[in-house]
Amino acid sequence: MSKLITYIPLSSVERMELRITNCRKTLAQVKSETGADYVLNGGMWNPDGSACPLLKVGGVMRSGTPWRAMGYAWDKGPDIHMTSEYGGADNFIAVTAIIASGKPVDKPSYGSAQGGKRGRSAIGLRGGSLALYCSGDGTGDVTTPEELRDELAGLGWASAVMLDGGGSSQCDFGGERITASRKVHNWICVYLKQGGTETPPEQEDKPMSKYTVTPSIGVNIRSGPGTSYGKAGAYPMGTVVDVLEVRDGWGRTTKGWVSLAYLEAVEGPQRVTDTGLAIQTHLIAPGADNRPGGSNPCKYITIHETGNAAKGADAAAHGAYLDSAAGEDALVSWHYTVDDHAIVQHLPDYETAYHAGDGKDGPGNATSIGIEICVNAGGDFEAAKANAAALVRLLMEEHGIHIDHVVQHNHWNGKDCPKTIRATPGAWEAFLALCRGESTGVSELDAAVDKLAAAGLIDSPDYWKGGDYSAENVQALIIKWAASR
Repeated sequence: MSKLITYIPLSSVERMELRITNCRKTLAQVKSETGADYVLNGGMWNPDGSACPLLKVGGVMRSGTPWRAMGYAWDKGPDIHMTSEYGGADNFIAVTAIIASGKPVDKPSYGSAQGGKRGRSAIGLRGGSLALYCSGDGTGDVTTPEELRDELAGLGWASAVMLDGGGSSQCDFGGERITASRKVHNWICVYLKQGGTETPPEQEDKPMSKYTVTPSIGVNIRSGPGTSYGKAGAYPMGTVVDVLEVRDGWGRTTKGWVSLAYLEAVEGPQRVTDTGLAIQTHLIAPGADNRPGGSNPCKYITIHETGNAAKGADAAAHGAYLDSAAGEDALVSWHYTVDDHAIVQHLPDYETAYHAGDGKDGPGNATSIGIEICVNAGGDFEAAKANAAALVRLLMEEHGIHIDHVVQHNHWNGKDCPKTIRATPGAWEAFLALCRGESTGVSELDAAVDKLAAAGLIDSPDYWKGGDYSAENVQALIIKWAASR
């Protein structure tokens, strides 16, 4: 095998570590000693044996730090993200960034020794997955740094760092190996949940995407990713298959491996909440200033309110606004808008957005999924909150996010948002209960009515509780009250 590419869902990663062996261990020895499921050669080193250019392992900087460079930082592993801030994480590796914020780096920075056509290794992020790449030196898959950049960008990598290459480029990806005689300074080791070297069930069973077989004669199924592997059957023309993993231009299906050259991608099934509400899409145009790209590890879910009480300011309207010159000029974006009848997605979950007000690289913008709940006049805010909670439940399941990481916009920069929920006693706790799938009674509305009476907006809370007591009426007064504060 001369080239291997693999994608590991971050939800399947137990931990990642950088193992320094100071050029004294072979790939086979590192694999045997660590028991890691995936091993890839790491960064470069100096003639005196020190790490180069930037390497931090277990909280200890192993190289000089006279400059900043884009690289990958993480504590345990699933939180890996691209940044130039090496001080805040336990582990950091930087060699040559070739893709950043979803865009190829125009002129990658590397020394002459890294140029030319060589075997290459790289680490990156694509979607919610850790992406690993390795090609052997002296084979037909040698590339220049720019060719590697363009190849990975074409595969949809949101970010990527080229590691050491040439005779150092080697890996063991779940038993698939590219070997080299050189013993390298440091290694990237990835451990999957549930232990062992087998692909975990959550990766095995979850399709990456769907494809249709296009040739009239069908396509052969092989036992491995390449024509050198034996045939294991065939799919006839028109068959729709789930691709579970991609390697070197081949896709793994439930029956074996097929060449992606003979498949055509089709739109995947529409995502639906547990209440049966389908998620619509109106994505911000690629390249727009309010679509920063980047890689979002999806560690948090941030709840907002639109603050737009105009009639008709529903989810669809906000989607049109974000994907317009006005939205681009305002430099604002978020992932979903929810109203009383729809959920509209504006950005892929794995991209960063400008919604938390804590700076371009702030943790709110860079690590959370932003949800805006509509407060438009004529809408049912209680129904909108219920739809938002259903979306939160879906996202928590898809990304392994704990309820403790469902936070208010206020959490990131102190803004009074989500304003209506924050102004209503018990409303945030009630919303989190909905996110946990718990039903709520009328106690929250009782508390809201009491709050309105105290504010002088209604005369008799007893009358409202016994008579004109509807979520719509109470919510309209709450919006009025909140707007006047």
